[in-house]
Formats: sequence, structure tokens, C-alpha cells
Amino acid sequence: MSFKQNIRFRGRHLVLGQAAVYHVVSRTAFAHYAFNDAEKAQFLRLLQKQAGFCGVEVLAFCVMSNHFHLLVKVPEAGPVDDGELLRRYRLLYGGKHCPPSSPSPKVLEALLREDGPEGQELRRRILARMHDLPVFMRELKQRFGIWFNHRHDNQGTIWSERFRSTIVEATTEALTTVAAYIDLNPVRAQMVEDPAHYHFSSFGRASGGNRAARRGYESLFCGEKDWQHLLPSYNLILYGKGERAKGCWDKDSGQIDPEKVSQVIAAGGRVSLAEALRMRVRYFSAGTALGSKAFLEALGAKWNVQSGTERKRHAHCMHAAEWGGLRSYRNLQVTPVVLAPVQRE
Repeated sequence: MSFKQNIRFRGRHLVLGQAAVYHVVSRTAFAHYAFNDAEKAQFLRLLQKQAGFCGVEVLAFCVMSNHFHLLVKVPEAGPVDDGELLRRYRLLYGGKHCPPSSPSPKVLEALLREDGPEGQELRRRILARMHDLPVFMRELKQRFGIWFNHRHDNQGTIWSERFRSTIVEATTEALTTVAAYIDLNPVRAQMVEDPAHYHFSSFGRASGGNRAARRGYESLFCGEKDWQHLLPSYNLILYGKGERAKGCWDKDSGQIDPEKVSQVIAAGGRVSLAEALRMRVRYFSAGTALGSKAFLEALGAKWNVQSGTERKRHAHCMHAAEWGGLRSYRNLQVTPVVLAPVQRE
């Protein structure tokens, strides 16, 4: 595989040889809103198992009726001993979930202990599925698609595309901004008024006391704060204030005035971060990478060397809103921030 192929997987950029965070989006092939609450819950169960197997850390998520968003950290590939390999394999294939084409955990354990040619080949193949974003996404979507098709007696893929991804700098500013955008999906779709009330998002789960979801937010703040201490800072991004919105929602930055915001942006002005996050932000799905100027310049210089290109500018100011120190790798000129269409279930 060439260097150019190495950093671009089917048209999307990856960071190899080190840990990286990605905002990932994938949509269904259905024209209607396909997933009900039971199906969203099943997707989240499979997500937990697949992430545990692949060694991927899920920082934030939101499962909607026809698409999903993930903010995931993919670690640098490293050694995994047989004990850890078996633990992850049991997480994915324990109980009744082992397909006929794969050995049961008990059989795999015996083959690894013998360390013969069959055990060595199985070890190699299983390890190759870990610490890899494309493999993680492919298997997650395949497993859910198979489950969904069995449930509805369907055939063929349920997904309209592989997935889209944007690299996110592992800083609190970049991570929390993208996570808030993910958590506000059901608010943009007018499914709920408060993101804490949507059960199929990381913020909804964390607000309800889910410990795994809360650990994701602690990672967003780089482990510097626990859930109770980080919540005021995160609520400032979500609600435009340091506490959950109460009372009249439109007075607490819970909604935006579409006409007002459109006029400001059309005139070349900037709206607040809280207002922008309630719109569709193309930088987060089509910007290639998001972060500080220094981060993007270093990333772009590395890609230049690996791919043999001579791109000179790698960090572009983001338009339409007050983004702080965040920059985009791509200089999106056409509607980088637009009003989101209303989703009805």
C-alpha cells in the first residue's frame, strides 16, 4: 500500500501510527425514518460490544431515526496479549452471539494455548480487526444491519454509504464543541427541547446516571474534571449558560430564531456558538480535520510528506459563528452552516 493510500481510506483521511479522535456519521438508505426506540437501543448495545472488542473509546454518540453520530478515540495499535484478546472476543461473541464461521471462545482459548498454525492464524486475524476505524465501523454497521434485516425480513444493505469522518484534535475545546453538536441533534430535529431528555444520546444517558456515558465526558475534558464538576462548563456550550435551561425555553438559548440567524449569516456576520450548534455545521462532517491552527498545520505537513503533495495552507478560519480557536482543514465556502431540516418520527 502506498503512502497516499495509507492516509486516505476510500476518500477519507486517517491518522495512522498514533491515537486519533474522529467524528463519524452514517445514514440509512431509507427515505423514511426507519429506527424505532427498540432498534436504537439495540444499536447502542452493539456499539458497546464492538467498541470494547476493537479497543475504541466512545466519547459521545447520538442515534437518530435514520442516521447516527459517534465521537470516538482510536488508539495507536499496540500489543494485545492472549488474555486480553480472549476478554474482548468473549465480549463480542460470548453467549449465543458467536456466528458459525467463528470459533467459540472456548475453542479459541484452546487453540491459542496450543499455539499451532491454526491458533497463530486466528490470533493474527483477530488482532487485525482491532484499533482500526474502518474495521470498527464496517463490523458495527454489518452486525446491526443483519440484526435489523432479520427483525424486518429484509434483504440487502440498510446503509446508504460507508461512513463520513472528520479528525478532531484531542483538546477540550475541539472535543466538547463537536460533542455538543452531536448531543444537540434531537434538538435540531425538534424531537426534544432539552438534549438531556433524549435517551439515545450520550448526554441523555449521562444525565440519567449512566456511568459509561459519564466517563466519555470526563475524557472530553482530558480527565481533568469528573461529571459533576465538568457539567457547568459543558452546559455553557449546550445551553448558552452554565446550568440546564429552565422555564421559558426560548429565553435560555434553547431555540434559535431561523429568520434572524439566516439574516446574520447572509450578511456575513457571526452568530454565537450556542446558536451555531443548533444548525447543521458542515465543518464537522466535511471539514476533513478540526482543531487549532498548530494541530492542522502539523497534520497537513505530515500528509504532504506521506502523499508527495505540496499543499501550503492547512488551517482555515471557520465562518458564520464564533468558533474560538478552532480551524478547519478544508476552507468550505458554500453554506458551511445552514438551518437543519426538521425531522419527524
